[in-house]
Amino acid sequence: MRLEHRPTVELYPEAVTECEYDVPSDEMPATTCPYCGRPFRSARYATYHLGVSHPDELTADERTAFEDERDDEEYELFTFHLKAAVTVFLTYFMFTFLYALVWAG
Repeated sequence: MRLEHRPTVELYPEAVTECEYDVPSDEMPATTCPYCGRPFRSARYATYHLGVSHPDELTADERTAFEDERDDEEYELFTFHLKAAVTVFLTYFMFTFLYALVWAG
């Protein structure tokens, strides 16, 4: 049995945080990150970015804003999951009911 040598593949050849962000010439960013200069379309995105990418550099007000934003995000995600689960349940119930009607008929 012969074993072949396979070259290793580097999954992330460059750091993701070192990307440059180009803003189209006809758009103006709503805000930029005060620490890295990344542009954002809304203040909400910038607030979340600050807490995720620069947690050690945040002021008390920025940390509070990030925590509020994170709580809002968690609530919205929970709401989405609840709606998706209810939709799947109702769809399953509808098809089961239709199946019973077809076979009863």
